[in-house]
Amino acid sequence: MVPRLLTIWDNIRTSLWALPLTMVLAAAGLAILALNADLDVGSDPVWFLYSGSASQAPQFLGNLVTAMITMATLAISITMVVLTLAAQQLGPRLIRNFMSDRQTQVSLGLFIATVVYLLLVLRSVYGNSDSVANLAITIGTALVLASVAGLLVFVHHLARTIIADNIIDRVGEALDRDIARLMPEKDEDRPPPLPGDGIASATIPLVEGGYVQAIDIETLVNRAADANALVELQIRPGQHALPGSILARVTPQIAADKLAEPVQSAYVIGRTRTSVQDLEFSVHQLVEVALRALSPGINDPFTAIAVLDRLSLSLRLVMSRGAARSRFADDKDIVRLVVPTSTFEGLTDAAFNQIRQAASANPAILIRMADNIGQLLCQANARQAPALEKHLRLVVNAGSRSIAAEDDRNDLKAIVDALRRTLKEGSNREQPG
Repeated sequence: MVPRLLTIWDNIRTSLWALPLTMVLAAAGLAILALNADLDVGSDPVWFLYSGSASQAPQFLGNLVTAMITMATLAISITMVVLTLAAQQLGPRLIRNFMSDRQTQVSLGLFIATVVYLLLVLRSVYGNSDSVANLAITIGTALVLASVAGLLVFVHHLARTIIADNIIDRVGEALDRDIARLMPEKDEDRPPPLPGDGIASATIPLVEGGYVQAIDIETLVNRAADANALVELQIRPGQHALPGSILARVTPQIAADKLAEPVQSAYVIGRTRTSVQDLEFSVHQLVEVALRALSPGINDPFTAIAVLDRLSLSLRLVMSRGAARSRFADDKDIVRLVVPTSTFEGLTDAAFNQIRQAASANPAILIRMADNIGQLLCQANARQAPALEKHLRLVVNAGSRSIAAEDDRNDLKAIVDALRRTLKEGSNREQPG
């Protein structure tokens, strides 16, 4: 249940309607309170309160409503232009990052909430010549002034948002938060697997195809414990699966029928990927920025280099943490669930493969990639080093095969040779004697 709720919350968090709608409801409540407030200002009202007559109030509020509708329309138009440019230059899958931006949501919410507030106050004071809603009109004026200041801040924020380096850093920060959330600080002691040698197992198929957004692990562990079974999931969050694909293997076979419905309902399937339990989601977002930057129509190697640098920072964070938990035990310390997880090798493949393939003839990108991989390799442990060595070898092979200029090939070779000398010297220092 929790992963399903997290998926729903992620969809709400990355929408442009949720927070503005909340602010609109708050504005409606504020209008009702302000209109019903018993405020006796006498013949000498406070200086900051509205001091016009009851007959002048509708025209004044009408002018404010007209100005605010124009301002809100302008803000929405600017937002649509920025989203269009972002989709063209950085990739359509990054639109959710713009939509989840709190400052954008608050700004749009302020403009629309002010319009709603003014309309409700105007509806109440129109034709009412008995009293003047001084407080309500004053609050409306303050909201308009806040919207004018907010428009300037909003335009400045959007101008900064469209800069590639800023969006790269923002996506990278989201990736770092996911790494900290989904990967333990250090390798955890895992309980031994449930003995299954010689015990027949059965498979459970996937009913509904699509992207796996999340898995309800806690419920599966409890259900497997009740059935005294071991469930080995075959599809992890982030993968796309077709109906009929093998979803899980259940041991013993007799428990498969009992666990079929719980296993199928534990999977949250959707039309798009999310970052709820998918570490590679943000990695692919960054890679998409680099691939578009390397396309012939844009040809921006500086953006691709910035992506490589940011990916290297996140991979360094992965190296400092333990492996994602893949085995889950019940209260009796018996493993009941085995879940496929993102590995360091898989994350490095997602980070480097496509960029290397797109930049196989670009010496600047290959040199920076080799340099970043080399820095990571110098800090890698025995479990992480093979994946980085594989990618370093692939970079060298791509450069030797595709780089036309001999000097560029020599520069790449010099970086790799220097790295290997550094690694060899470090290995010699670690040996006793």
